[in-house]
Amino acid sequence: MQGNWQAVYPEWQPAIEEFAQVSGTVMVLGGVDTGKSTFCALLLRVWQAMGTLAGYIDLDPGQSNVGPPTTFSWTLVREPFERLNELSPGGLAFLGDTTPARHLSLALAGARRVLDELLALQPERVVIDTCGYVGGWIARHYKLMLVDLLRPRLIVGLQRERELMPILDALSRRADWRVETLAVPESIARKPPVFRSQYRRVAFARYFEGARSYTLPMNQISFVGRQLGAGEALSEEVKRHLESQIRAELLHAERYGDALHVILRQPLTEHQIGLLQSLTRANRLTLLPPSAYQYLLVGLTDYTGRTFGVGLIESLDFEQGTLTLLSPVHSVQPVRWVQLGYLRVLPDGTELGEPLREG
Repeated sequence: MQGNWQAVYPEWQPAIEEFAQVSGTVMVLGGVDTGKSTFCALLLRVWQAMGTLAGYIDLDPGQSNVGPPTTFSWTLVREPFERLNELSPGGLAFLGDTTPARHLSLALAGARRVLDELLALQPERVVIDTCGYVGGWIARHYKLMLVDLLRPRLIVGLQRERELMPILDALSRRADWRVETLAVPESIARKPPVFRSQYRRVAFARYFEGARSYTLPMNQISFVGRQLGAGEALSEEVKRHLESQIRAELLHAERYGDALHVILRQPLTEHQIGLLQSLTRANRLTLLPPSAYQYLLVGLTDYTGRTFGVGLIESLDFEQGTLTLLSPVHSVQPVRWVQLGYLRVLPDGTELGEPLREG
């Protein structure tokens, strides 16, 4: 496609040639299967041919091109390329899910972080690729906040009918940026949902190919992003007292506010749950087996706040105070935050059941 994209996408040729002259940042919006990544790739190729140092921001955690799925990423384009997935990420932000729909604040913070990391390298031009989450008021709110936070100079909306108009109409009322709308070429086909899940499976498998197991002490890290690690662990004395009263082993228990988060080997009866709640005066209980965390995706963040890799939890050993995870990173010595995700994924990319919503 590199040499004849004008013949494949003639509808876009005038716009690509015009937008290639825009300095600063271009953001591409559109629903699912509207050609957002294709448009970004074409713009990057034109910039690369012009000798421009260009950056690419990938904000699609479900169909990521550069980083592993469930992440945002950035890269600098220094050499010619055929496909975006040939490019290597220069940095990541971990979302831990395939959509920002349930994690707006995390997604916005991650988007700003990857853009800031890229801009520190002073690219001449940047294009931002976004996800297809555009339907409904929450999606509209997310996209409006995203644009306001990243402040592109040009916004390109790709739509088949008028599905983007609630977003583009609001954006066009501001003088901060320029808004352009383009039709989706007939050559951009809709893909079945099974294609997207298969794409993720292959991308996960490629990322974890060659990964190795690491064991690190829990006193080296903090768990962030979920309930685990959000409170203060109960003392061994208190934990033993509770175990003797409810006649069950508590592997880990921590309190935050009026809630209690417990990891235990065997499920409790209704009587045991009621007794535990009464003894701890907890209004909310989360009870999970250790297996709930097995193969959970996690982001690995170092002491500077940089997310430098993704891992899969293999085991949590609260007795020994260790975390064992699988990751392709070269070392876990820099890890200070382990950001807990929502998806459980095998190393071959197979997604395991429902996402972990509690924990």
